[in-house]
Amino acid sequence: MSIKLKKEHVRLSEVICSRYCRTDAEYDIIVPDVKPDVLKVLNVSGTAAITHKSVQTDKVHIQGIIRLDILYIPDGNVLGSVKAISCTQDFSQVVDTPGSKPGMNLVAEAECEIPECSLVNSRKLSVCTKTGLNIKVTDSIDTELATAVESDEPVQVNTEHMHLCHSGCDADRDITIHEHLEVPSGKPAMGEILRFSVKPVPKELRLLDNKAIVKGELKTVTLFCSDDEESTLQCMEHSIPFTEILEIDGLSENMTGEADYGIKNIITEIICDSDGDKRILSAEITLSVCIRASGTMECDVICDAYGLKKELVIEKSDCSTELLLGTAQTQLTGKENIAVPDYLPEIYQICDCTGVPTVESISAEKNAVTVSGYITCNILYMSQEREAPLSGFSHILPFTHTFEIHGLCESSICDVKAETEHLSYTISGAKDIELRYIVILSIKASNPCTRQLISAISTDENAETPCFPSMTVYFVKSNDTLWDIAKRYRTSPEAILAVNGNEKDFLKPGGKIYIFR
Repeated sequence: MSIKLKKEHVRLSEVICSRYCRTDAEYDIIVPDVKPDVLKVLNVSGTAAITHKSVQTDKVHIQGIIRLDILYIPDGNVLGSVKAISCTQDFSQVVDTPGSKPGMNLVAEAECEIPECSLVNSRKLSVCTKTGLNIKVTDSIDTELATAVESDEPVQVNTEHMHLCHSGCDADRDITIHEHLEVPSGKPAMGEILRFSVKPVPKELRLLDNKAIVKGELKTVTLFCSDDEESTLQCMEHSIPFTEILEIDGLSENMTGEADYGIKNIITEIICDSDGDKRILSAEITLSVCIRASGTMECDVICDAYGLKKELVIEKSDCSTELLLGTAQTQLTGKENIAVPDYLPEIYQICDCTGVPTVESISAEKNAVTVSGYITCNILYMSQEREAPLSGFSHILPFTHTFEIHGLCESSICDVKAETEHLSYTISGAKDIELRYIVILSIKASNPCTRQLISAISTDENAETPCFPSMTVYFVKSNDTLWDIAKRYRTSPEAILAVNGNEKDFLKPGGKIYIFR
């Protein structure tokens, strides 16, 4: 008896470790010599970007930078009621990831919470930052799956339909965008840039063979002092569209993926227009893009077999992989009326309103997972008070949603991503704002598992062929399956069904089955 397994070569993905951690750091910021003394700190913002990451034995090493923008009221008689300090600080974190080894795949994301700032003296500030790190280490496994049997003797095979995650590609690329931004008509020329904030907004990601096409736009907000005697505070907004083709080996058009963006570096310069007025802001923005791509495959894998006339010797081997349970996406919308804190002045004009979503908890149970988090809304606005011409505060908008995905359990791996698609405001009073938001919540759920899959089949020529009577009456026991009964009596499930009818009618404890040979 000749038996040959038909196998399909696949590269599967195994999750080694998935962790979330935070790194706290304190920095002393010295006011540059060209800047006046600090009387009062008005607002501090920070963004984080990863510059280097590596996988080591049982740990990963993350390095990055935090861009800090500090707005303050100067001490003394100086031109301009608000001044700014911009600087970058390095951070480094070693995270324990049991089971990781050099050469494995690492996906890491960093997000900076609102920094805390205190005034040490007029020339020195103390800043405390908290940076959240999402880390996932995976490994690629090459294996062969038995999908069919070729034999010159009758062999029964039982297959399992599997939806598998196979290894894709993770790549980091930098994009440099140059743009000239003009001051809108009706606003004065620029004297000094106080803050230039940039928010990447993804629009489209297309995966091709060894290429990725990314499309999006950069939402910029520029806070500046006018170039006149009054040096008034001004604000302008721009959108910068971008499209880039990135060369990335290993990508294919049948993969699915996502792109995460970060701001690595910003260089700005005020230049004159054709009339000699300072009405053009030259911006060079270095955008980091992390492309995460993976594939899924469906196949029928042989999980058991037996011969009708010969005894089979079946060899099995362990295979660790991710079984994809499903993906889902939902749109969360809402609005809320918020009040400016009592200790802050009334609103004259809002300069910037941003929302950063944070997933706080993921609670998986049978066939469902609940995701909870919050949007940190940062509002920067102008007032008409000389003592506090610029103010800002934060407001938390909580959200929660439950996804129903068949097969979920407490040990399932749930990759969740939250993005603020829209955040707008209406000034409804001197100290009242109505916020409206849209958050896109996406999830990919999988179960890590180790299966024993058939790796080889042969016949046992020395084994005696079992003998069975021409007719057997079998009474079904608890947990019996049609396959188990057919295998026990060396017949086929189809033969049993042909005699006894639909298995739903007889395949229950105590049911009577006639088996003919």
